[in-house]
Amino acid sequence: MQSRKKSRESSAGGASGRELAEPLRAHQFRLTPQRAAVFRAVCELGHASPRQIHEVVRQTHPMLSLNTVYATLETLERVGRILRLTGPEGTLLYEAAFPIHHHLQCLTCRRVLDIQDPTLDEIPLPASIRGRFTVTRRRVEFYGYCPDCGRHLASATLKKEVARAPLRGRKARGKDRSMSRDRPTPSASRRALGAAGAREEGDARARSQGTQSTLVQRRGSHSKKGGRSWPR
Repeated sequence: MQSRKKSRESSAGGASGRELAEPLRAHQFRLTPQRAAVFRAVCELGHASPRQIHEVVRQTHPMLSLNTVYATLETLERVGRILRLTGPEGTLLYEAAFPIHHHLQCLTCRRVLDIQDPTLDEIPLPASIRGRFTVTRRRVEFYGYCPDCGRHLASATLKKEVARAPLRGRKARGKDRSMSRDRPTPSASRRALGAAGAREEGDARARSQGTQSTLVQRRGSHSKKGGRSWPR
């Protein structure tokens, strides 16, 4: 019985079988050729969907159903040998948990790239929660734009700026013309100043004539009352 169990595990897929045997036993699962084949497909494909994994495994296990692949992936994730992540447009993807790595995810094409950096593996917990939480694994996610999408984004931004430049130029020229229409010309300014000066001179002359008329009236009234003329 023991020999049959060992032979089944050895036939389950070489290195994949050896990597899986201990963690499966620790969670009271046994190693099967199907589990080893699914795990091997995940390691080979990298970030793969259950359907992609199923297509690969069917080449060696044609009777394996997609439902069995889903169940196997859940088991392998539970024992810590694979990880799930969200891919383009929210798709479900799986990848091998080892070696420890982190991710760069493009916001445009949603492609996920792996990055390995020991400094990211040892990020310390904040002092406020240190001692209250046990960390078993770290995974850092970086979001941005991959080189291809970054070039396309820069090109699109440049095209928009070029397209907007003539419109801004037309608006500026229209504003300048409007301001020039509202601004008086030098000849018009001189005419306006001349008219203002003439009005002021006329007002002063009228005030002077009014004053002289008042004095004459006062002289006449005094001469009538006193029978003598107003001293000059």
